[in-house]
Amino acid sequence: MKEKLKRIKILYSSYIFLKDHVLCFISHFSPVLVSKIRYRQIVGKKLDLKHPKEFNEKLMWLKLHTYYKNPLIIQCADKVRVREYVRDCDCQEILTNIIGVYDKPEKIPWETLPEKFVLKCNHGAGYNIVCNDKKILDIQKTIKQLRKWLRTDYSLKYAEVQYHSIKPLILCEQFLEPEQGNVPDDYKVYCFNGRAECIMVCQGRDSGNCRFYFFDREWNWLKWDIGEEKVQSVNCRKPECLEKLLYYAEKLSKGFPFVRMDFYIIGTQIFFGEMTFTPCACLDTDYTELGNRELSKRLQIY
Repeated sequence: MKEKLKRIKILYSSYIFLKDHVLCFISHFSPVLVSKIRYRQIVGKKLDLKHPKEFNEKLMWLKLHTYYKNPLIIQCADKVRVREYVRDCDCQEILTNIIGVYDKPEKIPWETLPEKFVLKCNHGAGYNIVCNDKKILDIQKTIKQLRKWLRTDYSLKYAEVQYHSIKPLILCEQFLEPEQGNVPDDYKVYCFNGRAECIMVCQGRDSGNCRFYFFDREWNWLKWDIGEEKVQSVNCRKPECLEKLLYYAEKLSKGFPFVRMDFYIIGTQIFFGEMTFTPCACLDTDYTELGNRELSKRLQIY
């Protein structure tokens, strides 16, 4: 029986692997079709691009109708070139320190890197390696992983077209030392036409038990994430630099119908993270009905 279950699992994994590869191939020619398939697959609904109503649908519409032909969005989706945009907006003081940018992992000078650092690939999401102790880092394994990421066209799996034209690079930047834990909390500011409407705080990324909490501009808890519905109280202190956070988010998001501005806060110092135009590839199923309705109401696409 155990052997039979094992074979079924292997066959299912092979099926998923082949299915993903087929969809990636189709994505070259029809990102619209792949978006519809993924939406049905993950959200469980038919994607309505003619009359989009839900927040994910409106993001899909923007992605498929505007992102691929907007050079500024392509630049800002690039984790290396977005730094030029931040400087152009006169916000260079929130940029992290860069140790180096490399087109191959073999060019990384491992011996001269500090004991703590962060490696990122610029052409997608989730391509991050946080090193808080170089002595125990498996460099060969890290090189192998970076090579794999550099070879991957991140745009294909979920038809996130804004990533397709980005030249893959490796970014090595300073390690941000949090007051608690191994990695700092994320402050993700949802901005609509240059107006910061709410902040989602991501806690516990290093524990494998991520928690997400939505707050409005005055730091009132919104309960827009499904996980929040079961929580009676939240230990998420209002940042002393909240007004400054909103200022930077609005200055950098001006001119975009929607962008999620991601930051870190260490003490009272704000650090720029990235600009996200397709959160969860426009397939986020964790919004409550209220959250989905309120976010959709704020996003005007026509």
